[in-house]
Amino acid sequence: MAYKQSVSALVGDKVLSLSAECLPPGDITMRFVAVIEQTKQANLKMISLLKELQEEYTREGYPFLLLKGLACGANYPEPLLRNPGDIDLLLYRKGDYDRANEWLTKKGVKIEHGGAVHNQYLRDGIAVENHSHSTYFSNWRYNRRFKRVEEDVLKKGAFATVELNSDLSVPILPVTFNAFFLFQHLFIHFVNFGVGLRQICDWVLFLHKHRGEIDVDEFNSLATQFVLLYPMQLFARIAIDYLDAPESIFPFPMIHNNCHTDNIKHDILESGNFGFHRPGKKRPKEKLAGMWFSYVGTIKRSKKFGSISPQHCAVLPFTRLLYRLKKGFKN
Repeated sequence: MAYKQSVSALVGDKVLSLSAECLPPGDITMRFVAVIEQTKQANLKMISLLKELQEEYTREGYPFLLLKGLACGANYPEPLLRNPGDIDLLLYRKGDYDRANEWLTKKGVKIEHGGAVHNQYLRDGIAVENHSHSTYFSNWRYNRRFKRVEEDVLKKGAFATVELNSDLSVPILPVTFNAFFLFQHLFIHFVNFGVGLRQICDWVLFLHKHRGEIDVDEFNSLATQFVLLYPMQLFARIAIDYLDAPESIFPFPMIHNNCHTDNIKHDILESGNFGFHRPGKKRPKEKLAGMWFSYVGTIKRSKKFGSISPQHCAVLPFTRLLYRLKKGFKN
């Protein structure tokens, strides 16, 4: 379960803190020791690469903000125990996204289309994503609104920073906007595919560390205008009831447990990280069959969670179909 939820090192660290008579069998204990060391080394490798990227991008005139990932790890009691993912860089100045991709291409870097708001490439075996925007909404109405809000935030330039080690400080999104972004990113993955406990921990631990810095009125304004307050309340309820999160860290009113929280909790435990571990038939390897399999899954999730957020779930089958058609025409 720890593996499926992408929290193996976190769980292993606590398991190894048990008294000798309570430790699991030797082979399981050694597996935990190994995964803890592997996770630490993976994080250290990513931090080293990020330092190189910051120096290179800055030298070429492409400053960036670090999104989620390593920046989230800094909020953990032991940052190196967070299971690492990609390195996500927001090229926030107008025109820098395209110019940076051209610069990398001229250097011989193979860049691949990675989604609606980013391209990606591999360096030293680590995926690096250049972002034109921090995130997106499937609903076009909210996507247009978000671009305007994000543009205003980036123009102000009141960025926060995160210290990843003694000689690496990286700019990140402003605290209040980041608190909103981390949940929105979590939720868009949830409605499309599913999420594991790692992403919930990322959001909750960010709120826990930065609670005193978050502008409550601004945060609630963002949550309300993008119709995400109720989904936030559901995930907060799960964090409080099952992860022992204190109510005081959440900058919005609480709600009681209900059928929606039960459905979300069950889906998280069943599906695991990004829905990769959902039981049943797996995505076919053949391209068209795989695309159809994913599309059918989108329709099912849209129906299953539509009442939680009609504005963000009901449109999914249509927007996913249109995106595929547009991509097919371009190819």
